[in-house]
Amino acid sequence: MKLFLPRSIPGQLALVMAGALLIASLVNFLLLLGERERAAFIEQSGPAIARFTDIGVDVLASPPAEGERLAIFDRRQGPGGRYQIANHNPVDNLGLARDSGLERRVREALTNAGVSAVDIRASSRVISRPPRPAQGFGPDGRDRLPERGMPAPPIPSTGDGPPRMAREILLGAQLPDGRWFSSISISPEPNSGDAVLLGVSTFVTFVFVLGAALLVARQVSRPLRDLADAAVRVGAAGAPQEVPLRGHGDVRQTLEAFNAMSRRVSQLLNEKDVMLGALGHDLRTPLASLRIRIESMEPEVERVKAVRTIEEASQLLEDILELSRQGRSREPERTMDVAVLVQDIVEDYSETGAPVTLQSSEKSPVACRPVLFGRAMRNLIDNAIAYGGSARVSVSRDGDRVLVTVEDDGPGIPPELLARATDPFVRGENSRSRETGGTGLGLTLADAIAKAHAGSLILANRTPNGLAATIVLPVSEPRPA
Repeated sequence: MKLFLPRSIPGQLALVMAGALLIASLVNFLLLLGERERAAFIEQSGPAIARFTDIGVDVLASPPAEGERLAIFDRRQGPGGRYQIANHNPVDNLGLARDSGLERRVREALTNAGVSAVDIRASSRVISRPPRPAQGFGPDGRDRLPERGMPAPPIPSTGDGPPRMAREILLGAQLPDGRWFSSISISPEPNSGDAVLLGVSTFVTFVFVLGAALLVARQVSRPLRDLADAAVRVGAAGAPQEVPLRGHGDVRQTLEAFNAMSRRVSQLLNEKDVMLGALGHDLRTPLASLRIRIESMEPEVERVKAVRTIEEASQLLEDILELSRQGRSREPERTMDVAVLVQDIVEDYSETGAPVTLQSSEKSPVACRPVLFGRAMRNLIDNAIAYGGSARVSVSRDGDRVLVTVEDDGPGIPPELLARATDPFVRGENSRSRETGGTGLGLTLADAIAKAHAGSLILANRTPNGLAATIVLPVSEPRPA
């Protein structure tokens, strides 16, 4: 699962903000939609309750004589609803769910009007109505309250088109004599397009807020990317790597601290180079003088041993100085086909009769310093020849990586030393002994050069014997001229 999660700050911030905004937008949309429906219901039910209360005051306050009540009832019939006095109420008769909130509002309205009912029944439901009823919402068959146990008859229609949605509100108040004063009213439902507009507005808000968050994240991450690039190049050249100051206050403070550190590191490295250069000069001179004096030494066997010792000391000095300069090479970096460079190195060995062959070669553009990379390749090839008798070189691509491999058939490296083989002066006790020559810095130099090219050196023992040393470099497509 972690493979699909973004690693960059803008990507992670976008994911978090998108999730949080999506949840907040959905909750806000549902709350607004619920509030809209509640407001619409209050708007629909308010007139029905007002008319029911207005007529109910006269009905409940009139004498129980049937004639007087019916007279009041007949005078108040109209297009706003249908009313009746019966032995039952429509809510219980039709088996509808009671609405406690609506019942409370009816009871409060009657109480405020100065009358009270024995019991209250109220319910509402959404129904489908034909487009243009023959007699509207007034006195027609649908609006008449059905008899007990009888379904409501349909409304005849003279119009065409899809049916319309409407809300049917049924109210009932029980009279002192046990009968029920009831009403039924129908009002059209609000246009469903309002919910669509609400959803669109929520989505637009989500997009704008997310875009603003991504813009802020990009402004924060851009200086951090510059900082990361400069940190990789610290010490790789003589001049300090400074990052342009931009971004917010905290980010600018971090960049200023990095620039100050880069200047101090560059100054220390320059002083180190001067010191090592002077040390190398002071050591080369006595070694050269000592070798000249030894050339006349007798016997010859002792002279050869002494010369070999001086050559080993000189080689050790050169390797130490070379290792100290890694990462600060002043050779310009350029994009080139590393396969061509490796082929030239193999041909140079072949011309001298060295057992070095190129097994395979695939076009692989990388950004490298040819002289510095050639030193790493020669160290690996020299090790393969010294300990395995021959070297086989191959160049291949693996996605966005270039693999330059040198194989031999030697004894390999003991497993307990394989992880530390690139440390300075680490040598195997048996297969990589002092008898074979070398200073113990060949693999260390190759590893340092690979890291200076943003790559790595991988060592692995082969089966049944031998060693495979692989320099892994990132692919770099050539830039247009």
